[in-house]
Amino acid sequence: MEDEGIKKAVVLKKENINYFLGRYFMSFSVLVFEEQPYLYVGKLDKDYAEELFDFLEIKEFKDWKEIFKGCEGVEKELPIGYLKYIDKDYKIISDKIKEMRMIKDREEIKLIKKAAEISDKAINWVLDNLDEAKNLNEYELVAEIEYIMKKHGSIKPAFDSIVVSGKKTSFPHALPTKDKIEDILLIDIGAVYEGYCSDITRTFLLKDDEEMRKIYNLVYEAKKVAEEHLKEGISAKQIDNIVREFFGDYKDLFIHSLGHGVGLEVHEEPRLSIKLKDDENIVLKEGMVVTIEPGLYLKNKFGVRIEDLYLVKKNGFEKLSRAEIPEY
Repeated sequence: MEDEGIKKAVVLKKENINYFLGRYFMSFSVLVFEEQPYLYVGKLDKDYAEELFDFLEIKEFKDWKEIFKGCEGVEKELPIGYLKYIDKDYKIISDKIKEMRMIKDREEIKLIKKAAEISDKAINWVLDNLDEAKNLNEYELVAEIEYIMKKHGSIKPAFDSIVVSGKKTSFPHALPTKDKIEDILLIDIGAVYEGYCSDITRTFLLKDDEEMRKIYNLVYEAKKVAEEHLKEGISAKQIDNIVREFFGDYKDLFIHSLGHGVGLEVHEEPRLSIKLKDDENIVLKEGMVVTIEPGLYLKNKFGVRIEDLYLVKKNGFEKLSRAEIPEY
């Protein structure tokens, strides 16, 4: 923060706090950077915080006025109600933190890999028990999936799990219901391990349908095309456009971006999108973790998406999610 001429900064966003602390803390906290950093927590959590963060001064939260006194740097997510505690001259520090968080260090990569292993277990269970899964409704299957992730160490799902079948797969995001699973099954899930997320999608064809098979294989090939270009030096906008052009006459059915960064949040920078403005078009660098998730959605019929998680490297990538991809 000193490089930005900021003598005191206050961090409220949980994911940013966990980033700087290097550990997941579930309860209310406020991280303050001054000459030395210190953490405010509630009275109930002070003893636990002192045990967890023995390298840091822990203070009991009393009031916001004390925390913001002399503050010169805040996040853009700061609720407007807190501005009354801050002097007029302050700087937004969010862009700097985003920049720092985009490149993962060795420990962060280790935790994301573990999260990916957990969600892989759930996907592989579905693949190994597909006949059983077909006899469940969506509620029942999502319960099995989330149980498996929890059993293997996930704190919680990284987002509302998408486990849908039939025509609902034509929506990129839809919630499970009591509907029976039929025809086609789309599962988009993520685990959270010690604060770090994973994200994976698989589509399963449950009947022999020529159109479904054609769309599925087109999406699968598009993912392979993206992999051929995924490495340090390619821009976020460029790799999205390559896949979009590969889809040819079907590109209007690709209605979302190619991917996004993953870390302490399941959606974070960089975004892989053709819609990025020039000043948002980030060049991928070694150490970034991103998804590649092409999809095609046929309105009122069905949709297909296949997604994996990747660590960008100088001359390619390391695939972090490794659950089997069905072939049809």
